[in-house]
Amino acid sequence: MANIPPEIIEIILSKLSSKSLLRFKSVSKSWNTLISNPLFIQNHLQSSDNSPDNLFLSTDTYGTDRGFTLVEFEVGNIHSGEISVESIPNGYDRILCECNGVLLLTSIHGEFNEYDTYALWNPSTRSQMFVINRCEFNEDHEVDCGICYDQITGDFKVVIVYATKYAIYSCNNNSWTEKYLGTKFYSILGTPGAAIFVDGATYWIFGVESRNISGTQLLYFDPRTDELKILKKPEQLCDDKFHLINKASLGGRLCLYHYNYNENSIQIWIKEKGIDVGENSTNWKEFMTVGNFRVPFLWITPICFVGNKVVIQVERKKFVYYSPTEKTFQEFADIDVNCNGFIPYRNSLYFPTGVKMTTITDQQS
Repeated sequence: MANIPPEIIEIILSKLSSKSLLRFKSVSKSWNTLISNPLFIQNHLQSSDNSPDNLFLSTDTYGTDRGFTLVEFEVGNIHSGEISVESIPNGYDRILCECNGVLLLTSIHGEFNEYDTYALWNPSTRSQMFVINRCEFNEDHEVDCGICYDQITGDFKVVIVYATKYAIYSCNNNSWTEKYLGTKFYSILGTPGAAIFVDGATYWIFGVESRNISGTQLLYFDPRTDELKILKKPEQLCDDKFHLINKASLGGRLCLYHYNYNENSIQIWIKEKGIDVGENSTNWKEFMTVGNFRVPFLWITPICFVGNKVVIQVERKKFVYYSPTEKTFQEFADIDVNCNGFIPYRNSLYFPTGVKMTTITDQQS
């Protein structure tokens, strides 16, 4: 190994799994320094994303003792298994959001699925830490929450949105910041857990009530300024014939999908990359239109690309491939997957630094 240039070693290591890299930290001080370097961690995740395994976790354990279902989408097939309960932080049974491979977890309690404790967990490295909601907004109704990563400061931030205010937990500072919105938000997509982190920001769809704007809006948390902002939708989707369904991440890009009442079709739009890009509606591009849609439109969720096709969940246990070029559907065979939603499972070394954390021993190894 002494004759191999350091840059070649770095390229080779960046192709390996997180689990292998954790073991290789003990090879030498130089390897430990390299693998722990924030730039290497960033490049490693990018390398993993460029050759995706299309692995996803169910967002709920559904009251079972099997853990979260792990699903892999391939051409013409779906493989499923479970991440064992021994590997999951004790008592946590719902995934709320994913950010750079780090998951925001909670445990369900009470009649209205209220949350007061959270955990951050990287299933690739088994690293975990716990976050207790100590902000003064607890008496207010929680609308939703999410996790975001500040690329500039290297800080993971947990964001809890209430009806008229929001709270931010900084992992770097181990502290809460509370802010008022000046408007009123309400959930239109059910229980918390609808946030997605993509391309540097965390996004939600909320109902908004204020003097200047109202109705269903796309909002995002900007980690650079710690502000919640409204993102303009494509101008073509402001017509009354469209019903905003939801948002998703496809190929590392934010997308919106809408139902067209007049044509009984689904339209999917993709935003150009960048946090600031998209504030002008011309930066949205129509990706595809699915005509003659005959399934319950509130169920449709684009999951991922498999080749040049899009995997779409159309019912709880029903998935299809859709070819945008051929405009054809291809159904999967019988699938024993019971899931309301999926979160990406990413090969990642990311985790908050400078905080008290523990690593769960992998009892299966």
